[in-house]
Amino acid sequence: MAITVDSGIVRADLHTHSTASDGTLAPADLVLQASRRGLSIIALTDHDTTAGLDEAMTAGAQLGVRVIPGIELSTNVRAGEVHMLGYGIDPANEVLQGALAGYRRERVDRARRIIDRLRDMGVDLSVDAVISTGSDAAVGRPHIARAMIEAGYVQSVSEAFDRYIGNGKPAYIESERKPTPVEAITLIRAAGGLPVHAHPFSSEEFPATLPSLVAAGLAGIEVYYAEYSLEQRQLLAEIASEHGILATGGSDYHGERFKERRDLGSVDLPAPVLDRFLRQLGARSA
Repeated sequence: MAITVDSGIVRADLHTHSTASDGTLAPADLVLQASRRGLSIIALTDHDTTAGLDEAMTAGAQLGVRVIPGIELSTNVRAGEVHMLGYGIDPANEVLQGALAGYRRERVDRARRIIDRLRDMGVDLSVDAVISTGSDAAVGRPHIARAMIEAGYVQSVSEAFDRYIGNGKPAYIESERKPTPVEAITLIRAAGGLPVHAHPFSSEEFPATLPSLVAAGLAGIEVYYAEYSLEQRQLLAEIASEHGILATGGSDYHGERFKERRDLGSVDLPAPVLDRFLRQLGARSA
């Protein structure tokens, strides 16, 4: 059944990143920017860490911005990428934190191997310029891209990915320790959260594997994604409706001038979509 996109717009962004992972704004600064842009709700969904949530939620309480505690997990699939967003998680969940610590260690190991490969290609980066010393920090390829900009090898994050470190590019190295999508869903559910398939068209297996993910507990898919066209969003909305799962949306904001169309609050999220999401989130946490 086709869905007509409602014209009512709520100022919310359900996919953002801070310096706790690979964003450029500290968690409190991210919330401040959200407030300045008229957003009333954001979800902080850093990669493989919850380290920024306390700061963000404290800032949210002060500024009148609701901060939904979230996370984004990278998962292991045969082709493409499957990132799993978790909304309304309990950051203190021991099972979650134990898994995240292992994922972050692998991120550091992977970053070192990418830096070594770049050095073999004549791109000489300092490891210290890329890898944070914080034990809770989640190092990612955007950190490497920014170090390449600082060293003068590229002009933008997009150029770094397109020429060197994007999937299939010369310096790309696959992660060795990641959960499967079903394991990520199980982990998010164990932490009290709602699992949502991020930017689903990034996965070559979508939508073929969607029924099995829904059976495993997937709550929704990211329909209103910053880089998706109206036609893509409408198709994803239909798929979500057919499977009886949530539609969500967000900018995937990492900072200013990170990538085109990913500005904070750039996604117009229909009010009925957000209302349904918040009702299910509330029911889950009640």
